[in-house]
Order: sequence, then structure tokens, then C-alpha cells
Amino acid sequence: MMGDILNMVNQNQLLIQAEATLQEAAQQFYNTAETEAPVVTKDGTLHGVLTKEHIFQAMMEGRTPESMVSDLPLPQPHSISVERTINDVIEDTNFYYHTTKEDGTYLGTVSLYDLLNCYTAEDQKLLTAWKQWADVLNEGIVITNESGVLLVWNEAAAQSGVIEDASWTEAVRSGIQEGFRLPGSSVALPASAAFQFVKVVPLAYSDWHVLLFENHGARAADDASHKKSEWLESIVESLYDGVIMVDKGGYVTMLSQGYADFLDVKVENVIGRHCTEIVENTRMHIVAETGEAEIADLQKIKGDYMIASRLPLIENGHVVGAIGKVLYKNVNGFHALYKRINKMEQELKQYRGEWEEQNKAAFCFEHIQGNSRPVKEAKHIAKKGAATDSNVLLLGESGTGKELFAHAIHNESMRTSGTFVKVNCAAIPAELLEAELFGYEEGAFTGAKKGGKQGKFEAANGGTIFLDEIGELPLHMQVKFLRVLQEKEVEKVGSTRTRKVDVRIIAATNRNLDEMVRQGEFRLDLYYRLNVIPVQIPPLRERENDFDDLIPLLINKITAQMGKEISGVTQHALDDLKQYPWPGNIRELENVLERAVNMAESYEHIHPRHLPAKITNYEPDVEPLKEVLTKAEKDAVARALAKARGNKSRAAEMLGISRTALYQKLQGHKTTSSD
Repeated sequence: MMGDILNMVNQNQLLIQAEATLQEAAQQFYNTAETEAPVVTKDGTLHGVLTKEHIFQAMMEGRTPESMVSDLPLPQPHSISVERTINDVIEDTNFYYHTTKEDGTYLGTVSLYDLLNCYTAEDQKLLTAWKQWADVLNEGIVITNESGVLLVWNEAAAQSGVIEDASWTEAVRSGIQEGFRLPGSSVALPASAAFQFVKVVPLAYSDWHVLLFENHGARAADDASHKKSEWLESIVESLYDGVIMVDKGGYVTMLSQGYADFLDVKVENVIGRHCTEIVENTRMHIVAETGEAEIADLQKIKGDYMIASRLPLIENGHVVGAIGKVLYKNVNGFHALYKRINKMEQELKQYRGEWEEQNKAAFCFEHIQGNSRPVKEAKHIAKKGAATDSNVLLLGESGTGKELFAHAIHNESMRTSGTFVKVNCAAIPAELLEAELFGYEEGAFTGAKKGGKQGKFEAANGGTIFLDEIGELPLHMQVKFLRVLQEKEVEKVGSTRTRKVDVRIIAATNRNLDEMVRQGEFRLDLYYRLNVIPVQIPPLRERENDFDDLIPLLINKITAQMGKEISGVTQHALDDLKQYPWPGNIRELENVLERAVNMAESYEHIHPRHLPAKITNYEPDVEPLKEVLTKAEKDAVARALAKARGNKSRAAEMLGISRTALYQKLQGHKTTSSD
């Protein structure tokens, strides 16, 4: 029989334009129950077939929602021209759904039932064609007449064993005779074979019935899969208040309905949009990019804090997206927890700030006042040392400002952003010094803190450690300290492994390390390691020209702390301050000025009466000129003899006197020497 395929074409179906974006295609699928749809071009020709899986795959491959559907590698379906006859189609032994005009213009689809209704049993050729067509399908197919007599069946039906099953064929005959006449009617048959469900399709122009078998296992699997999908959706909706999924680029691929309601958005409107446009303060795109999970994070949404967890989605070892779970219902209990956490964070921030403040260099070279030659020279050498990463040794009497120089060197160095840790070697008991410098492990000794403690060297890692009073370091500690300098590693007390440290060392002492080395009180190798860049800081008595700058500076500092105004210092008081030798150096000067500010009235000048008696009554020792000259002459002769290695003729020549005169002076000095 010739059939008119054009009359059976369904043109009311989902069509997707090739120029549409992935986001637009996803929205079209969302509004229908279709799982696939033909894609047509602007000129109406068939471009391919698009499925939901194609969209998901494209997004996992990194395509953006703005990508065109035409850019995807879509499968090319079989298509038939409406000019062909139904018999031609059947003889192809292929079943075609998509129809076109002769010029290739796409028309629509033809359903299975529409084609079946056009067949009759007018000739055996058509019956044979039916058999050929049925054999290429996996589903069991049986054709019967209106009496239920089996006319044709395919291989799938034969292998099932139902053809020889008398009870099955009788059930089919009874079912047909009782009026299963509507297309799509379904009846469950009593056979134990695989095919137990049958759709009965009566043909409109014959007395034939086409029985379409459904595989029991496949149907059960489909039912189970459908139920699992429904169960999973129900579980997701019940376990978590909100669920969101994004692709590698952070574009939304799934949003639970409950979360959509909470956000006051429609699911179909957010699929394909970037997560930052949908959820405030989201970090889903960051997790999708880094692949690092974030568990139980506090996220502020609509003015309240929610509990959010974000996990990367891994496929074949690669991050392809992320899934987020949000708890936003009944979060009142979390608010109290948040307040506690926030309070602890504030306290931690405060403690961290105090620690950083304590381990931060506070001064720079501009704070070192003085224009005297010794100060300028010390600052020049210190700046040179700051430009390197070499160890610096600060030498000078107590109170000369060695710590001020250490601060300035750190702030001028490449390590200025690192920590500046100060250690006074003389202030720590010898038995605790090792634990303080290198740290200790838990249980290393009685009273050790749980978890152990970090040492000063580890605390200074990446920065500078300032070791004041290095001359007080015990000999047994000098050995361990030398290892830190040489190997750049420390070993905690109670530990068997070492830790690498990157530390710049600035040491300071008021003792004569050369003499200590000679006396065996300080290791020579350690001295050489420390004394790479020595900086000699002058005492205050050698800085008489700096008093005019130092005294006003110190008075301003003191009055600012005390909230008291002082007009200045009288010349008489200034002269007394200058002539005093200041064995305590700047520290002593600051102490004396603080006393004077306390003694003076507000807006008054500091007078000699405000100064301690040891300063106003100080009289420098004056030696008789003869003794001074004799001492100078004796020192000059001794230096000349030393330089001449005892040769009196050369020494006399160096002194500019005769050899006889030299002998006379030596005799006068009661100095013995050999030619």
C-alpha cells in the first residue's frame, strides 16, 4: 500500500535553532519533557540532533553558556523525504523519524504508531517487509490477526520462548478478542519469559494487531532508575536546605527547588548563569577552579550567616565543577556559635597583633640623631651592612643605642617585611636558654607545655633575630649556636630531627670579645662568624657636638609621655650636662632629663638646680702638665720600639731624635731594651 508520509508528520515538536546559545537551549529543554530535539539552521535544513547530555558535556568541557549550539559536534540522524512511499521506507529495514522536503527543508517527525496504522495485509510482500523491519529491532514484535493467530514475529520474540508458550498465546488471543483496540493499550501477560508486558497496536486499515513487547528486566531497570532519581531528589531536598552545582567556570548547572525558593529565583532562569550573579558571597567558582574543598564555612546570605560546604566534582582525575550544600533553615543555634567564633577570632587577631607588634622593628636610621663624626661613621657602616644579608656585630658600651641600630638595620634590609625577634642572652637563665632559642618538644622536660614550643630562631624565620648581650652566651650554647650559623638549621630540645631556618643575625655586646677570646671565654670560630660587619657605636662622652640635638629630642619625648610642658634648658644647665662623662650614655641622659622635667614647674626652663648633684658638682680630673707630657712621651717611645721591633736606631729615626737622646729617655723612663 502506498502511504502519504506528509500527512503523518508531527510539526508541533521542540525545535532548537543552530544559532541558539547553550543557555537558551537548556531553558527550552527545561520547559518540556523532551530529552532530545532536532537542530535546524536559518535556511531550515537539519543540522543534527541535540540532547541534554550534549549540553552537560559541553559545560564540563569548559564551554560557556554563551557558546553556540552550532559549535557542538552533533550526530547526524537518518532522514527521509516525504516524497517516498511507506513501502520504500519499510524495505530500507531502517526506521526513520526525521522528515524533510526534497530540497532538504526540515518538516518534523513521524511516530511509530502513525507508520504502523498505515499498513495492511493486502499482499505477502508487505508481510515480508514487516518481518525484515521487525528483525532489526531489539524489542520483541509479533503481528497477529483479529483472532489472535500469530502471523509474523521477529528474532527477539522467538528467542524469548513465548511463541511456543500455549498459555501466553491464549492470553494474547483473549486480550485481543476482548477489545484491546486503542493504540498504546497495555496488558500484562502471565508468561514466565522475559517479555511480560505488551503494548497492543491495532492497524486502522486491516485486521492486524502489532504487539510491541517490553523486556521485563529493562522495564524493571527503567522503573528502578526512575524511582532512584525521584528518591535522590527527595533526599537532596530533605537533607540539605539548598544544593547548587556549577561547572569548571562557575556557571550554574543545577539548583535545588528549595534553594531557588529561598533565593527568590526560578530554576530555569538561573541555569547557565554565573554563580556570583545568583548567590551573594559565594565561593563556588573558586572551589571549581582550585579543586580545594571548603567545609562548614560561614556564608552571609540575605543578612544572615548560613553554614555552607563546597566540594569539587572530580571526573577522571580532573576537576569539572563543584557542588555546594547550604543550611539556611533553623540557623538560630548557629548564630550563638558564630558569635563565639567571632569573639575568638577577634581575640586571636588582638593577640596576633600584639605578637607582631612585639616582633616588629620600630625604628629606622632617621631616628638615630647626631651629626658628630663618630655617629655618622657608625650609621654609614650600618647602612652598608643593611644592604647585605651578612651577620652584623654591634659593639659599644651599655646605653649607647645598640638596639636602635639593630631596628634600623632590619628596617633598611630586604627582610623588612619579616619578623624582628629580640633576645637578651643575659636575661635568660642558662638552663633555659637552649629551650628559648631553639624551642622544645612536648614532654622534653618537666613542665614542658603540651604540644611543645617554638623557639626564637623559628619565630624569626624569614626575618631577623637580634641577640643582645651575646658575650654572656655560655660556652656550651656557643657550640649549638655555631651550628645554626653554619648549617642554617635548629634542633628542638627533646627532638631528633632538625628544621631549616632562614634567619639574619644581628648580635650586640658591651664586652671586649677580643679579650674574651684570648681568655678562652668566647669561641674564636663563633667570633669570626658574628664579626662579619662590626659597627662601633660611640659613647656619649665622644659626642659632645650632638647634645644640642639630643637633649631637645629627649625632652619632647618625655613631656609627651607625661603631658607636661617645659620651655627648654638654660645654658648653664646645658654646660653641666656636656661636661659630665656619662658612663651610662644615652640611657643615663634620658633618666636625668626625666628627673629634671619632674622637678621643674610647667612651662619653666630646666636649671642646674633640677639636675642631680653628681652632675652639677662634677669636676673632671686635671693631671699636672709634666705628668701628662711624660706619659705621652713614654707611650710614643713604646710604640716606636714596637714598630721597629726593638731596633733603637730605627725607633730614634722614627721619633726624629738621636740615638743618644733615645737612650737618655729610656733611662729616664727606666725602660730596658736590647739592641
